[in-house]
Amino acid sequence: MSGLRGIAGHACPAELPPFRTGGDSYRRILRAWILAASVVLACGTVLFGLCALMVVGVAVGTAIAAEVALGVIFGRPVIGGLSHAALTGLLLGLMLPAMVPWFVPLFGALVAIVLAKGLFGGLGQYLWQPAVVGRVVVQFLFEGHLALSGGMATTPVLAPGRLLIGDLERARPINMATYRGWWAGDQRADADAWLMERPVQALRRFAEGGLPADRSLMFGEPLQFEPLLRDALPPWEDTILGTVPGGIGETCTIGLIVAGLFLIYRGYLRWQLPTAILASAAIAAAVLPVQTADDIGGYRWLPILAVEQDRAVGVAYVLHHLTAGQLMLGAFLLSGDMIVTPLRARGQVLFGAGIGLITIFMRLYGHLEGECYWAILMMNWLVPAIDRRTPRPVLGMEAE
Repeated sequence: MSGLRGIAGHACPAELPPFRTGGDSYRRILRAWILAASVVLACGTVLFGLCALMVVGVAVGTAIAAEVALGVIFGRPVIGGLSHAALTGLLLGLMLPAMVPWFVPLFGALVAIVLAKGLFGGLGQYLWQPAVVGRVVVQFLFEGHLALSGGMATTPVLAPGRLLIGDLERARPINMATYRGWWAGDQRADADAWLMERPVQALRRFAEGGLPADRSLMFGEPLQFEPLLRDALPPWEDTILGTVPGGIGETCTIGLIVAGLFLIYRGYLRWQLPTAILASAAIAAAVLPVQTADDIGGYRWLPILAVEQDRAVGVAYVLHHLTAGQLMLGAFLLSGDMIVTPLRARGQVLFGAGIGLITIFMRLYGHLEGECYWAILMMNWLVPAIDRRTPRPVLGMEAE
């Protein structure tokens, strides 16, 4: 796989004999990533309306302007042109809700380009994925607009018949206890959008024992997982289509998989990386205990084995963890930055496994929001160590 780390520091590989060029240029690589991210943006625009384009537009415009300003100030050419700045702004916008004020993507893009990228020397030199750094910083700067613990725990998604053209401000609350899915919902003409709790927030509350158990059965143990799936979460199919609240690029699993498969096909994303992320996340969600909401309390291990009313509720619980929140966006678009991922396939398996495990662990037991974003930054820090531990065998030398 062609990498950006090896070419970012040189003006042109052809000027460095006796080496020869191979693979695609970094400009072509960046264009492919922009195209993949644009597919996800198109899905988010349909689901959340034209305001999503405004958020992403501010992020992209600010990132490009900041990149140009840094080039003028330091008197150096912009390595990779402005394509990388545009991609950084685009990825940042996909991590934000469609209803955030304009200054949130603006500050996020400035942090991503100036602090996370520019201060380290630009393309090929930074230590953490710049767009993700911008996202976690604005989480603290503008907590009132982004924190799930506040008003952002309940956010809108456009209703059927109002896709793309609807107004998220004209949203009405949905009773999740009677909600049977986006396609089967009440299509009242007075609502452009439906207001409901984000699936990832419901999973966090459940893990903390915040959802009461169902004691309606006369005999048998109280139902623990059934209230979560029946009264707090939308049908799993909705998380596949993306018809649930969340960030612009976080919800549409189908769009994210298509974007990821395109990058894998082009050779710019190793299949081992997203596979390791999703596999480790599934194992963690299947094994790690959740707090029970009964009189005695305690924790229940191996939730994937839960069966209630002859339903494999544990399997449904794990599937919701995979498609809720930022995990799919992180697996297919954010974690594959060639600058801050391990060079070898073995290293990327370790890298991805760490991201998936940390994401689920923080979701179940942590207090920081945007858990997948934090997981990516933590594993970015370990990339040099992973590369040292997973070197490519050299022909003629005995492996250690």
